[in-house]
Formats: sequence, C-alpha cells, structure tokens
Amino acid sequence: MLVQHGFDAPLILKECPDRRARERFEHRCPVQINGRYAEGRDISPKGLSVVMAPALVVGDVVRVTLPESGVDPGAVSAPARVTRIEPRGGRCILGLEFLQ
Repeated sequence: MLVQHGFDAPLILKECPDRRARERFEHRCPVQINGRYAEGRDISPKGLSVVMAPALVVGDVVRVTLPESGVDPGAVSAPARVTRIEPRGGRCILGLEFLQ
C-alpha cells in the first residue's frame, strides 16, 4: 500500500530488483524440508523452489537438506525462508530463500 501525505509533494517510488531474476538451474532431485521430502524444481545461489504438500506459510524458516551427489559427496543443509507459495491442486510450489 502506498501512502502520500501531501498532494503537492512529488511521488517517490524506488524500483527493487527481482530476486528471482538470478540465473537458475534445473534441480529435479528430491530434497528435504524440515525432514519431509519434496520434489526439487530449480535452484540458484540465493534460493530453491520445490513442490510439496501445503504445510508451511510465507515467512516460515525451514531447514533445507540437499542429498549427496556423485560430484559432491555428503548432504548439504542450510536454513531458508519461505518467500512464495503457489497452490497447484493438492500441492504447492514453494519459493525458498537461503539465509546463509
């Protein structure tokens, strides 16, 4: 919601960069969100999107665990914040922003 207190004051709006504009890579591997399995969709240096049953709300902080791969042995775990939820039938697409 935009509020302006004077009718003669100039309106100042700042454009913020879209945090989803970064290059993303397909990541169709299963991931864990707080120990629950979810389907990965894509990943970037700043975040991840997954498909899972709706159980979270925007603003929740969760633990994301990526499974080990042949290239990088050992699972990787990091905190992330839920930034976006798009309902799709009985499941949701979640946008997660890494906090570290």
